[in-house]
Amino acid sequence: AGHSVSALVRKGSEEKLPEEVKGKIAIINGDVQASDPHRAALQGCEAVINLPGLLREFPGKGITFEGVHYLGTKSLVDAAKNAGVTRFIQMSALGVRDGARAKYQETKFRAEQYLTTSGLRWTIVRPSLMFGNEKEGFPNFMSVLRDLLATAPFVVPVLGDGKYRFQPVAIQNVSEGFVKALTNESSIEKLYDVAGPDRYTYNELLDMVAYVVRKHKAKIHQPMFAMKLMASMLGGFKFFPVSRDQITMLEEENISDRWKDYFDDFAITPLRLVENIHKGF
Repeated sequence: AGHSVSALVRKGSEEKLPEEVKGKIAIINGDVQASDPHRAALQGCEAVINLPGLLREFPGKGITFEGVHYLGTKSLVDAAKNAGVTRFIQMSALGVRDGARAKYQETKFRAEQYLTTSGLRWTIVRPSLMFGNEKEGFPNFMSVLRDLLATAPFVVPVLGDGKYRFQPVAIQNVSEGFVKALTNESSIEKLYDVAGPDRYTYNELLDMVAYVVRKHKAKIHQPMFAMKLMASMLGGFKFFPVSRDQITMLEEENISDRWKDYFDDFAITPLRLVENIHKGF
């Protein structure tokens, strides 16, 4: 869209950026919880786009939802105010709300609250599960299902009955909204649920991915209570596939009835998963 971009990037992770992107942006090495890099990078900037996303925490390594979602956002909001930046666009997540049981959602909600009371001109975007960048090597829900199908020997494990629902949204639709929000004054002080037009159960998503990658395997349903117990004991270890937080959010589903506001306000045509899933893999 013709904007100049400075990206705050963890040192050592620059190689994750596509080559065609590296030459078009200024890379600032830093940590979301340390404000010094923020102060330098924010001078002269007109807007901040904050994309905090930690799926699992590992407290023993200092990787926590509190540190990334809340304290990291707080640090960036404070740095933006000190630098005179007034526009702040925050990525949250669908399902984030007051009183959430999952720490993932609870820390993201507090980050939202801090931003909305900061005095900045804010927009908050709460995307559902995203699809569309599986080829680029970035992990998302669809690529996780693909890898699960590829590595499972004969059957695919499914938590519970697999009937909990999702409303996946195309990453292209999400990124388009972020760019348009930079110049869309009507989006200021608005919070958007961002989800696709169709809902699918976990079983249906697994079947769709299996069809595309041609890895058809039988499902074996794992009792939810047993997985919760195991996740409580082993969820802090990387080898265990899920955390207690992730199981809690699965049970609560990931859907919204307010998804159309986002597409209407930004004049975006929603991409349907069923029509585009084959392009991602």
